[in-house]
Amino acid sequence: MASAPIGVPDLSIVTNTLLNMLGNFLHAAGATSVNLTAAMPEAMRHDSGCQMTFSLFHVSEDKFQRNSPLLNKRAQGLPFQPMSLDLYYLLTAFCNKDYQQEQQAMSLALQFFYRTPILRIPVTIPGIVPPVNEEFTLTMEIENSDELARLWQAITVPFRLSAVYRIAVVLLMPPATPSLALPVRTAQLSANPTLFPYSLSGEVIATVRTHSFATPPSTPAVPEIVNVDYSPAIVAPQQRFFLYGANLNQAGPPPASATSFRVYLIMPDGTEIEVTNPWKVTETNPAKPNFQTNSRITLDLPATVGAPPLNAPPPGVYQLRVGSNNPPDVVTNRTNSTAFSVAARVDVSVVPPNAPILVAVAGDYTLHGEGFIAGHSAILLDTIALTENLGGPPLDGQFTVNSGQQITFRAPAGLALGRYTVRVRVNEVESPPSWWIVK
Repeated sequence: MASAPIGVPDLSIVTNTLLNMLGNFLHAAGATSVNLTAAMPEAMRHDSGCQMTFSLFHVSEDKFQRNSPLLNKRAQGLPFQPMSLDLYYLLTAFCNKDYQQEQQAMSLALQFFYRTPILRIPVTIPGIVPPVNEEFTLTMEIENSDELARLWQAITVPFRLSAVYRIAVVLLMPPATPSLALPVRTAQLSANPTLFPYSLSGEVIATVRTHSFATPPSTPAVPEIVNVDYSPAIVAPQQRFFLYGANLNQAGPPPASATSFRVYLIMPDGTEIEVTNPWKVTETNPAKPNFQTNSRITLDLPATVGAPPLNAPPPGVYQLRVGSNNPPDVVTNRTNSTAFSVAARVDVSVVPPNAPILVAVAGDYTLHGEGFIAGHSAILLDTIALTENLGGPPLDGQFTVNSGQQITFRAPAGLALGRYTVRVRVNEVESPPSWWIVK
Protein backbone atom coordinates (compact mmCIF):
# COMPACT_ATOMS: atom_id res chain seq x y z
CA MET A 1 0.00 0.00 0.00
CA ALA A 2 1.02 3.64 -0.27
CA SER A 3 3.74 4.76 2.10
CA ALA A 4 2.28 8.27 2.42
CA PRO A 5 -1.37 9.14 3.12
CA ILE A 6 -1.56 11.70 0.33
CA GLY A 7 -1.84 9.73 -2.92
CA VAL A 8 -1.60 10.68 -6.58
CA PRO A 9 -3.54 13.53 -8.20
CA ASP A 10 -4.42 11.40 -11.27
CA LEU A 11 -4.03 7.76 -12.35
CA SER A 12 -2.03 8.57 -15.49
CA ILE A 13 1.01 9.19 -13.26
CA VAL A 14 1.03 5.50 -12.33
CA THR A 15 0.46 4.40 -15.95
CA ASN A 16 3.13 6.68 -17.45
CA THR A 17 5.73 5.75 -14.83
CA LEU A 18 5.25 2.03 -15.38
CA LEU A 19 5.15 2.46 -19.18
CA ASN A 20 8.47 4.35 -19.15
CA MET A 21 10.08 1.72 -16.95
CA LEU A 22 8.89 -1.10 -19.21
CA GLY A 23 10.04 0.78 -22.33
CA ASN A 24 13.52 1.29 -20.86
CA PHE A 25 13.72 -2.42 -19.99
CA LEU A 26 12.75 -3.48 -23.53
CA HIS A 27 15.23 -1.04 -25.07
CA ALA A 28 18.05 -2.31 -22.83
CA ALA A 29 17.20 -5.88 -23.84
CA GLY A 30 17.50 -4.99 -27.55
CA ALA A 31 13.75 -5.08 -28.35
CA THR A 32 13.87 -1.67 -30.01
CA SER A 33 11.31 -2.58 -32.66
CA VAL A 34 8.47 -3.16 -30.19
CA ASN A 35 5.80 -0.45 -30.44
CA LEU A 36 4.75 0.08 -26.79
CA THR A 37 1.68 2.09 -25.81
CA ALA A 38 -0.85 2.46 -23.02
CA ALA A 39 -3.77 2.69 -25.44
CA MET A 40 -6.39 -0.06 -25.67
CA PRO A 41 -5.64 -2.93 -28.14
CA GLU A 42 -8.37 -1.78 -30.52
CA ALA A 43 -6.49 1.48 -31.10
CA MET A 44 -3.57 -0.53 -32.53
CA ARG A 45 -5.51 -3.03 -34.63
CA HIS A 46 -4.35 -1.62 -37.99
CA ASP A 47 -0.73 -0.89 -37.04
CA SER A 48 2.05 -3.02 -38.47
CA GLY A 49 5.06 -4.46 -36.69
CA CYS A 50 5.23 -5.85 -33.17
CA GLN A 51 2.69 -4.16 -30.96
CA MET A 52 2.57 -4.26 -27.17
CA THR A 53 -0.16 -2.57 -25.12
CA PHE A 54 -0.30 -2.00 -21.39
CA SER A 55 -3.82 -0.66 -20.90
CA LEU A 56 -5.73 0.32 -17.78
CA PHE A 57 -9.05 -1.42 -18.36
CA HIS A 58 -10.64 -1.67 -14.89
CA VAL A 59 -10.62 0.19 -11.57
CA SER A 60 -12.17 -1.03 -8.32
CA GLU A 61 -12.21 0.28 -4.75
CA ASP A 62 -9.98 -1.72 -2.44
CA LYS A 63 -12.33 -3.19 0.15
CA PHE A 64 -9.57 -3.54 2.75
CA GLN A 65 -8.32 0.06 2.60
CA ARG A 66 -11.44 2.08 1.84
CA ASN A 67 -11.57 3.55 5.37
CA SER A 68 -7.86 4.24 5.84
CA PRO A 69 -5.48 5.92 6.30
CA LEU A 70 -6.71 8.84 8.36
CA LEU A 71 -5.61 12.34 7.55
CA ASN A 72 -4.70 14.78 10.33
CA LYS A 73 -5.17 11.93 12.86
CA ARG A 74 -8.94 12.18 12.63
CA ALA A 75 -11.63 10.61 10.50
CA GLN A 76 -12.55 12.55 7.38
CA GLY A 77 -15.91 12.83 5.74
CA LEU A 78 -16.33 12.41 2.01
CA PRO A 79 -14.83 13.64 -0.22
CA PHE A 80 -11.83 14.48 1.99
CA GLN A 81 -10.95 10.82 2.60
CA PRO A 82 -8.72 9.54 -0.26
CA MET A 83 -10.08 6.78 -2.49
CA SER A 84 -8.25 3.45 -2.09
CA LEU A 85 -8.13 1.88 -5.55
CA ASP A 86 -6.95 -1.31 -7.25
CA LEU A 87 -5.88 -0.78 -10.88
CA TYR A 88 -6.13 -3.61 -13.42
CA TYR A 89 -3.96 -3.47 -16.53
CA LEU A 90 -4.18 -5.64 -19.66
CA LEU A 91 -0.78 -6.55 -21.14
CA THR A 92 -0.93 -7.75 -24.77
CA ALA A 93 1.58 -8.58 -27.50
CA PHE A 94 0.73 -8.92 -31.22
CA CYS A 95 2.97 -9.34 -34.24
CA ASN A 96 0.56 -10.70 -36.88
CA LYS A 97 2.21 -13.88 -38.32
CA ASP A 98 5.56 -13.52 -36.54
CA TYR A 99 4.68 -15.52 -33.43
CA GLN A 100 8.32 -15.76 -32.37
CA GLN A 101 8.86 -12.00 -32.07
CA GLU A 102 5.48 -11.71 -30.37
CA GLN A 103 6.42 -14.25 -27.71
CA GLN A 104 9.89 -12.79 -27.27
CA ALA A 105 8.42 -9.36 -26.53
CA MET A 106 5.91 -10.92 -24.14
CA SER A 107 8.70 -12.85 -22.38
CA LEU A 108 10.66 -9.65 -21.78
CA ALA A 109 7.59 -7.91 -20.38
CA LEU A 110 6.84 -10.84 -18.06
CA GLN A 111 10.45 -10.77 -16.82
CA PHE A 112 10.21 -7.04 -16.12
CA PHE A 113 7.02 -7.38 -14.09
CA TYR A 114 8.37 -10.39 -12.23
CA ARG A 115 11.44 -8.37 -11.24
CA THR A 116 9.33 -5.37 -10.17
CA PRO A 117 6.96 -6.60 -7.45
CA ILE A 118 7.15 -3.19 -5.71
CA LEU A 119 6.56 0.00 -7.67
CA ARG A 120 7.92 3.23 -6.18
CA ILE A 121 6.89 6.56 -7.67
CA PRO A 122 7.97 10.07 -6.57
CA VAL A 123 4.86 12.22 -6.91
CA THR A 124 5.24 15.99 -7.25
CA ILE A 125 2.52 17.82 -5.31
CA PRO A 126 2.12 21.61 -5.52
CA GLY A 127 3.26 23.29 -2.33
CA ILE A 128 5.09 20.21 -0.99
CA VAL A 129 8.89 19.83 -1.29
CA PRO A 130 10.45 17.34 -1.95
CA PRO A 131 8.22 14.97 -4.00
CA VAL A 132 6.24 12.43 -1.96
CA ASN A 133 7.26 8.80 -2.46
CA GLU A 134 4.32 6.50 -3.21
CA GLU A 135 4.71 2.72 -3.08
CA PHE A 136 2.47 0.05 -4.67
CA THR A 137 2.46 -3.72 -5.19
CA LEU A 138 2.50 -5.13 -8.74
CA THR A 139 1.14 -8.66 -9.15
CA MET A 140 -0.13 -10.87 -11.97
CA GLU A 141 -3.80 -11.77 -11.64
CA ILE A 142 -4.82 -15.40 -12.20
CA GLU A 143 -7.60 -15.38 -14.80
CA ASN A 144 -9.33 -18.49 -16.15
CA SER A 145 -10.26 -18.91 -19.81
CA ASP A 146 -13.91 -17.95 -19.25
CA GLU A 147 -12.98 -14.64 -17.62
CA LEU A 148 -10.51 -13.85 -20.41
CA ALA A 149 -13.08 -14.78 -23.06
CA ARG A 150 -15.61 -12.33 -21.58
CA LEU A 151 -12.92 -9.65 -21.51
CA TRP A 152 -11.97 -10.11 -25.15
CA GLN A 153 -15.60 -10.17 -26.23
CA ALA A 154 -15.80 -6.60 -25.05
CA ILE A 155 -12.79 -5.55 -27.18
CA THR A 156 -13.32 -5.20 -30.94
CA VAL A 157 -10.11 -7.00 -31.93
CA PRO A 158 -9.28 -10.70 -32.20
CA PHE A 159 -7.99 -12.50 -29.16
CA ARG A 160 -4.32 -11.81 -28.45
CA LEU A 161 -1.61 -13.15 -26.18
CA SER A 162 -2.33 -11.37 -22.89
CA ALA A 163 -1.95 -11.19 -19.11
CA VAL A 164 -3.69 -9.14 -16.41
CA TYR A 165 -1.75 -7.22 -13.74
CA ARG A 166 -3.04 -5.59 -10.57
CA ILE A 167 -1.47 -2.50 -8.97
CA ALA A 168 -2.57 -1.82 -5.41
CA VAL A 169 -3.28 0.13 -3.34
CA VAL A 170 -3.38 3.43 -5.21
CA LEU A 171 -4.69 6.38 -3.20
CA LEU A 172 -6.46 8.94 -5.35
CA MET A 173 -5.71 12.30 -3.78
CA PRO A 174 -8.74 13.98 -2.21
CA PRO A 175 -9.34 17.73 -2.35
CA ALA A 176 -7.48 19.76 0.21
CA THR A 177 -8.79 19.21 3.71
CA PRO A 178 -10.42 22.39 4.99
CA SER A 179 -8.51 24.03 7.79
CA LEU A 180 -9.85 23.79 11.32
CA ALA A 181 -11.66 26.74 12.78
CA LEU A 182 -9.47 29.31 14.51
CA PRO A 183 -9.50 29.32 18.31
CA VAL A 184 -12.20 31.45 19.84
CA ARG A 185 -10.74 34.87 20.65
CA THR A 186 -13.89 36.74 21.62
CA ALA A 187 -17.10 35.31 23.05
CA GLN A 188 -20.03 37.58 23.65
CA LEU A 189 -23.43 36.80 25.06
CA SER A 190 -26.24 39.30 24.78
CA ALA A 191 -29.82 39.17 25.96
CA ASN A 192 -32.75 41.29 24.98
CA PRO A 193 -33.80 43.07 28.17
CA THR A 194 -37.39 43.32 26.96
CA LEU A 195 -37.76 39.56 27.34
CA PHE A 196 -37.61 39.96 31.11
CA PRO A 197 -40.13 41.67 33.40
CA TYR A 198 -38.00 44.69 34.23
CA SER A 199 -39.38 47.62 36.11
CA LEU A 200 -41.18 50.08 33.87
CA SER A 201 -39.45 52.91 35.66
CA GLY A 202 -36.00 51.53 34.81
CA GLU A 203 -33.61 48.86 36.02
CA VAL A 204 -29.83 48.43 35.69
CA ILE A 205 -28.03 45.14 34.99
CA ALA A 206 -24.29 45.64 34.78
CA THR A 207 -21.41 47.92 33.86
CA VAL A 208 -19.01 47.00 31.03
CA ARG A 209 -15.72 48.31 29.71
CA THR A 210 -13.52 46.87 26.95
CA HIS A 211 -9.77 47.32 27.38
CA SER A 212 -7.34 46.85 24.47
CA PHE A 213 -3.59 46.37 24.72
CA ALA A 214 -0.67 45.11 22.64
CA THR A 215 1.12 41.99 23.87
CA PRO A 216 4.89 41.93 24.45
CA PRO A 217 5.60 39.93 21.22
CA SER A 218 3.51 42.36 19.14
CA THR A 219 5.24 44.04 16.19
CA PRO A 220 4.00 46.19 13.29
CA ALA A 221 4.64 43.23 10.99
CA VAL A 222 2.85 40.72 13.25
CA PRO A 223 0.46 42.71 15.47
CA GLU A 224 -1.05 41.06 18.54
CA ILE A 225 -3.84 43.18 19.99
CA VAL A 226 -5.89 41.72 22.85
CA ASN A 227 -9.37 42.94 23.80
CA VAL A 228 -10.63 42.19 27.31
CA ASP A 229 -14.21 42.84 28.44
CA TYR A 230 -14.52 43.78 32.12
CA SER A 231 -17.92 43.33 33.75
CA PRO A 232 -18.35 44.79 36.34
CA ALA A 233 -16.42 47.51 34.59
CA ILE A 234 -12.89 48.47 35.64
CA VAL A 235 -12.49 52.00 34.41
CA ALA A 236 -9.79 54.63 34.92
CA PRO A 237 -9.98 58.43 34.70
CA GLN A 238 -10.59 59.73 31.15
CA GLN A 239 -12.00 56.38 29.99
CA ARG A 240 -15.43 55.38 28.66
CA PHE A 241 -17.68 52.65 29.98
CA PHE A 242 -21.28 51.51 29.65
CA LEU A 243 -24.20 51.03 32.02
CA TYR A 244 -26.64 48.38 30.76
CA GLY A 245 -30.22 47.79 31.81
CA ALA A 246 -33.82 48.20 30.68
CA ASN A 247 -36.20 51.15 30.38
CA LEU A 248 -33.28 53.53 30.80
CA ASN A 249 -32.86 57.11 29.64
CA GLN A 250 -36.52 58.00 30.03
CA ALA A 251 -36.81 61.78 30.00
CA GLY A 252 -40.25 62.54 28.60
CA PRO A 253 -42.83 64.82 30.18
CA PRO A 254 -43.22 64.23 33.93
CA PRO A 255 -44.31 62.47 35.91
CA ALA A 256 -44.64 59.06 34.22
CA SER A 257 -41.67 58.83 31.88
CA ALA A 258 -38.98 61.01 33.49
CA THR A 259 -37.82 58.23 35.77
CA SER A 260 -34.40 57.01 34.59
CA PHE A 261 -32.62 59.83 32.80
CA ARG A 262 -30.28 60.81 35.62
CA VAL A 263 -27.25 58.80 36.80
CA TYR A 264 -26.23 58.56 40.46
CA LEU A 265 -22.91 57.46 41.98
CA ILE A 266 -23.08 55.64 45.33
CA MET A 267 -19.94 56.17 47.38
CA PRO A 268 -18.54 53.42 49.68
CA ASP A 269 -20.18 55.11 52.69
CA GLY A 270 -23.59 55.11 50.98
CA THR A 271 -23.55 58.78 50.00
CA GLU A 272 -25.33 59.48 46.69
CA ILE A 273 -23.91 61.95 44.16
CA GLU A 274 -25.58 62.79 40.87
CA VAL A 275 -23.05 62.44 38.03
CA THR A 276 -25.33 62.93 35.02
CA ASN A 277 -23.39 66.03 34.14
CA PRO A 278 -20.58 65.73 33.05
CA TRP A 279 -20.31 61.88 33.08
CA LYS A 280 -23.20 61.10 30.76
CA VAL A 281 -22.22 61.38 27.09
CA THR A 282 -24.40 63.94 25.32
CA GLU A 283 -24.47 62.31 21.91
CA THR A 284 -27.72 63.15 20.09
CA ASN A 285 -27.10 61.34 16.79
CA PRO A 286 -28.79 57.90 16.83
CA ALA A 287 -26.44 56.73 14.04
CA LYS A 288 -23.42 56.93 16.33
CA PRO A 289 -22.56 54.06 18.71
CA ASN A 290 -22.46 56.24 21.84
CA PHE A 291 -26.04 57.40 21.49
CA GLN A 292 -28.01 56.82 24.69
CA THR A 293 -30.62 54.05 24.35
CA ASN A 294 -33.27 52.44 26.51
CA SER A 295 -30.85 49.60 27.32
CA ARG A 296 -27.51 51.42 27.50
CA ILE A 297 -26.15 54.62 29.00
CA THR A 298 -22.68 55.72 27.86
CA LEU A 299 -20.49 57.32 30.51
CA ASP A 300 -17.11 59.10 30.43
CA LEU A 301 -15.11 59.20 33.65
CA PRO A 302 -13.50 62.65 34.16
CA ALA A 303 -9.77 62.96 33.45
CA THR A 304 -8.63 63.80 36.98
CA VAL A 305 -9.19 62.29 40.43
CA GLY A 306 -10.97 64.43 42.97
CA ALA A 307 -14.47 65.25 44.14
CA PRO A 308 -17.19 63.94 41.79
CA PRO A 309 -19.01 64.72 39.61
CA LEU A 310 -16.48 67.13 38.08
CA ASN A 311 -13.70 64.65 38.87
CA ALA A 312 -13.39 60.90 39.01
CA PRO A 313 -13.56 59.38 42.48
CA PRO A 314 -10.37 57.83 43.93
CA PRO A 315 -9.69 54.21 42.94
CA GLY A 316 -12.08 51.83 44.68
CA VAL A 317 -15.35 49.93 44.31
CA TYR A 318 -18.50 51.96 43.69
CA GLN A 319 -22.10 51.56 42.53
CA LEU A 320 -24.27 53.28 39.94
CA ARG A 321 -28.01 53.65 39.64
CA VAL A 322 -30.39 55.80 37.63
CA GLY A 323 -33.55 57.66 38.52
CA SER A 324 -35.13 61.11 38.85
CA ASN A 325 -35.36 63.86 41.45
CA ASN A 326 -37.90 66.32 42.77
CA PRO A 327 -37.70 69.01 41.49
CA PRO A 328 -37.81 69.28 38.52
CA ASP A 329 -39.53 65.87 38.29
CA VAL A 330 -42.84 65.53 40.05
CA VAL A 331 -41.87 62.13 41.50
CA THR A 332 -38.63 60.81 42.91
CA ASN A 333 -37.47 57.47 41.51
CA ARG A 334 -34.43 55.21 41.99
CA THR A 335 -33.58 51.95 40.28
CA ASN A 336 -31.52 49.16 41.75
CA SER A 337 -27.73 49.62 41.75
CA THR A 338 -24.86 47.81 40.06
CA ALA A 339 -21.14 47.80 40.84
CA PHE A 340 -18.11 49.11 38.98
CA SER A 341 -14.49 49.75 39.95
CA VAL A 342 -12.34 52.82 39.46
CA ALA A 343 -8.68 51.97 38.85
CA ALA A 344 -5.60 54.13 38.49
CA ARG A 345 -4.88 55.01 34.88
CA VAL A 346 -1.50 53.83 33.62
CA ASP A 347 -0.47 55.67 30.46
CA VAL A 348 1.33 53.70 27.73
CA SER A 349 3.44 55.95 25.53
CA VAL A 350 4.23 53.22 22.99
CA VAL A 351 1.82 53.28 20.06
CA PRO A 352 0.26 49.86 19.31
CA PRO A 353 1.02 47.45 17.73
CA ASN A 354 4.54 48.10 19.05
CA ALA A 355 5.33 46.03 22.14
CA PRO A 356 4.67 47.91 25.43
CA ILE A 357 8.11 47.26 26.96
CA LEU A 358 9.04 49.78 29.68
CA VAL A 359 12.72 50.73 29.60
CA ALA A 360 14.67 51.69 32.73
CA VAL A 361 16.77 54.84 32.97
CA ALA A 362 19.75 54.35 35.29
CA GLY A 363 17.88 51.40 36.83
CA ASP A 364 14.67 53.37 37.50
CA TYR A 365 11.37 52.56 35.83
CA THR A 366 8.80 55.38 35.70
CA LEU A 367 5.03 55.01 35.36
CA HIS A 368 2.80 57.92 34.34
CA GLY A 369 -0.96 58.11 34.71
CA GLU A 370 -3.63 59.34 37.10
CA GLY A 371 -4.92 58.17 40.46
CA PHE A 372 -1.79 56.94 42.25
CA ILE A 373 -2.05 57.33 46.03
CA ALA A 374 0.90 57.15 48.40
CA GLY A 375 0.39 54.57 51.12
CA HIS A 376 -2.47 52.94 49.22
CA SER A 377 -0.66 51.70 46.09
CA ALA A 378 1.09 48.43 45.23
CA ILE A 379 3.45 47.42 42.42
CA LEU A 380 4.03 43.77 41.47
CA LEU A 381 6.31 42.24 38.83
CA ASP A 382 4.22 39.19 37.94
CA THR A 383 3.77 37.83 41.49
CA ILE A 384 6.78 39.60 43.05
CA ALA A 385 5.56 42.43 45.27
CA LEU A 386 7.74 45.52 45.61
CA THR A 387 8.00 47.50 48.85
CA GLU A 388 6.82 51.12 48.98
CA ASN A 389 9.43 53.67 50.02
CA LEU A 390 7.59 56.67 51.46
CA GLY A 391 10.70 58.63 52.30
CA GLY A 392 12.60 59.08 49.05
CA PRO A 393 13.80 57.56 45.80
CA PRO A 394 13.27 53.79 45.57
CA LEU A 395 16.03 51.29 46.21
CA ASP A 396 16.23 47.84 44.60
CA GLY A 397 12.87 46.08 45.00
CA GLN A 398 11.09 49.31 46.02
CA PHE A 399 8.72 51.88 44.50
CA THR A 400 7.85 55.48 45.33
CA VAL A 401 4.64 57.36 44.56
CA ASN A 402 6.04 60.71 43.46
CA SER A 403 2.60 62.20 42.79
CA GLY A 404 -0.88 61.23 41.76
CA GLN A 405 0.48 61.08 38.22
CA GLN A 406 3.86 59.33 38.64
CA ILE A 407 5.41 56.25 40.24
CA THR A 408 9.08 55.25 40.15
CA PHE A 409 10.28 51.71 40.94
CA ARG A 410 13.36 49.50 40.72
CA ALA A 411 13.48 45.77 40.11
CA PRO A 412 14.73 43.58 42.98
CA ALA A 413 18.44 42.78 42.99
CA GLY A 414 19.15 39.34 41.59
CA LEU A 415 15.85 39.15 39.72
CA ALA A 416 16.05 36.27 37.25
CA LEU A 417 16.34 37.15 33.58
CA GLY A 418 13.02 37.18 31.79
CA ARG A 419 9.94 39.21 31.00
CA TYR A 420 7.69 40.51 33.80
CA THR A 421 4.23 42.08 33.84
CA VAL A 422 4.06 45.40 35.68
CA ARG A 423 0.93 45.23 37.84
CA VAL A 424 -0.44 48.38 39.51
CA ARG A 425 -2.98 48.29 42.33
CA VAL A 426 -4.49 51.27 44.14
CA ASN A 427 -6.94 50.70 47.00
CA GLU A 428 -6.91 46.99 46.07
CA VAL A 429 -8.20 47.69 42.54
CA GLU A 430 -5.76 46.45 39.89
CA SER A 431 -5.40 48.41 36.69
CA PRO A 432 -5.76 46.60 33.33
CA PRO A 433 -2.54 45.33 31.65
CA SER A 434 -0.26 48.15 30.50
CA TRP A 435 3.54 47.65 30.64
CA TRP A 436 6.04 44.79 30.70
CA ILE A 437 9.74 44.92 31.59
CA VAL A 438 12.54 42.70 30.33
CA LYS A 439 15.50 41.87 32.59
